[in-house]
Amino acid sequence: MPSWRLPVVLVALTLGLPLVSWLPVRASELPFADPAFAARWQRVDRPVAAGIVQRSWLWGPAPLTPGWRERYQESPGRSRLVQYFDKGRMELTHPDGDPSGAWYVTGGLLTRELVSGRIQLGDQLFLDTGRGASIPVAGDPDNPFPTYADLAAVVDRPQPDRTGQAATQVLSPQGWSERPEASADPGARFVTYVSYVGPVGEPVGYNIPQAFWDFMQRGGLVWEDDGIAEAQPLFDWLFVLGYPIADPFWVEVRVGGTPTWVLVQPFERRILTYTPSNPPDWRVEMGNIGQHYLRWRYEKTPPARVDGDPGFFGLRPGTRALYSSTSRLDETWQVTGPDAGFIAGSQLLVREEFRGSSRWITYWAVTDRGLALCGWERFTRAGTFIETVVFWPALHILAPEELVEGNSWESTATYLSTRVSAHPVTLRFQVDERTLVGTPYGVVPAWRLTVEASDPPTLLLSYLDSTLWFSPDLGIVQWSSDRYAAQLREFVPPS
Repeated sequence: MPSWRLPVVLVALTLGLPLVSWLPVRASELPFADPAFAARWQRVDRPVAAGIVQRSWLWGPAPLTPGWRERYQESPGRSRLVQYFDKGRMELTHPDGDPSGAWYVTGGLLTRELVSGRIQLGDQLFLDTGRGASIPVAGDPDNPFPTYADLAAVVDRPQPDRTGQAATQVLSPQGWSERPEASADPGARFVTYVSYVGPVGEPVGYNIPQAFWDFMQRGGLVWEDDGIAEAQPLFDWLFVLGYPIADPFWVEVRVGGTPTWVLVQPFERRILTYTPSNPPDWRVEMGNIGQHYLRWRYEKTPPARVDGDPGFFGLRPGTRALYSSTSRLDETWQVTGPDAGFIAGSQLLVREEFRGSSRWITYWAVTDRGLALCGWERFTRAGTFIETVVFWPALHILAPEELVEGNSWESTATYLSTRVSAHPVTLRFQVDERTLVGTPYGVVPAWRLTVEASDPPTLLLSYLDSTLWFSPDLGIVQWSSDRYAAQLREFVPPS
């Protein structure tokens, strides 16, 4: 990448800027999660944040989130460091790699995930949400069309080389039409055809118009080696955007409440928009896909902290419970945590449940609203991964104030799995009575609860479709169903 550097003082004087503008720019109160993330951001966006140049953002003015851990099968500990920005997500999947490498920090195939509705948890592992995100691609956040889900009918349909022609197709809720006047816009004329091997192994190709290609190739001032430099181009478009996955199309959306024509082109990682009515330096912009993805993935599972009493539910970290069962195989439950990687940004209590040939790791939120089940991961006893399940939103299980004889409630969520299709699941709870229950552990006071699950029992934990006895400060002491029963034999509190 050719570049020339100017001393900071010379550039500041040349541009008529105070030298204080080149003190370290603190983009926000949120720190960068890793020096490599800071380096990625400041190269192109630091001059914009400092007011040195006028151009649209590559990442955005500041991090949207702290550094989070998200599940990724091929990363150490099965989680990787991520941080969200308006325009994308930075990822550190292989921290043992070369920090100077071009792909040490990656950007995520966010467009593909939002369009398909499949959350990537590994190189070949996806959590199915059932459909694409119902979030508008461009314009005001309440635009009804087009959403990422609408783009499922647009992407991955290879196009012929139309170099020299113009982007005139319009996408609307009624389908495709033409906008002939767009052919007079030089920015809409196709100048480049990008071909590559597509997702099913066949050659595909898409057309890129002048406005987007100029943006992808443009040069300008960057922050480099503690100073500024002139770089050509500003960024590696393949690294930032990924390959195009459709030809561009026009949409009429509200921007600031005003109906506006916008040319949209989806790439694997980002969305590019061209708004001819914008000021020249802001006509081409990266879509706010980082905001969109963050909203889609975490709106139903917002970050939660352990601010309730885990001991009431028998979930204080360090607790160990042993159950005798009708299968003649003991079950062991061990509580650890809090964990911050299953639902990024959350503190969840972790319970390892060893049952038969399987090891279940269940994730629980304990807040001032009570106990909620966020999901689980299932392995063989030998450690081979089987499945991840996440509930959108977390299934509400129990709050202390709900333990009133005759009380009942329901909890409904979407069951997301790496093995089966997304579907709704409902748990129905009934508080039957307060009684004494005899177990090998001893006679304890407990509430008898009837729990019915709409999901087949093979997909849910056995105690979530049974009659169970719950004892405050011990948790579940006994449960039984048509096929299985277990009783608490030993309870070891934290030391």
